[in-house]
Amino acid sequence: MIRDYTHELNREVRSISGGYSFDTEMTVELHGRSVLVAVGNAVLDGACCGFYGCRFALVTGYIKSWKYRTNEEGTPISSVETIEDEADRKRIRTEILQDAAVTQVQFW
Repeated sequence: MIRDYTHELNREVRSISGGYSFDTEMTVELHGRSVLVAVGNAVLDGACCGFYGCRFALVTGYIKSWKYRTNEEGTPISSVETIEDEADRKRIRTEILQDAAVTQVQFW
């Protein structure tokens, strides 16, 4: 599936129970193609249980078109192809866990 990814570094997204923000983007090479990965921090907080945080990576997909347009706010947008193959996901996850200080790797 082809999707648009908005490059929003250092922009906190809040919800009723916490928030997250991406602070870094990196690429991983697989099959001669570049995979775009966003890395950030998440914090979950609650009045009953305190808070919890983690550093995580979101694998957006194979880069199809790098920053090919901008949105209304002028933020760059890239086109990516999501990664469906489980063997490819496993390879990417392993590389990210070795190279980045994250506790979770999620895929679009």
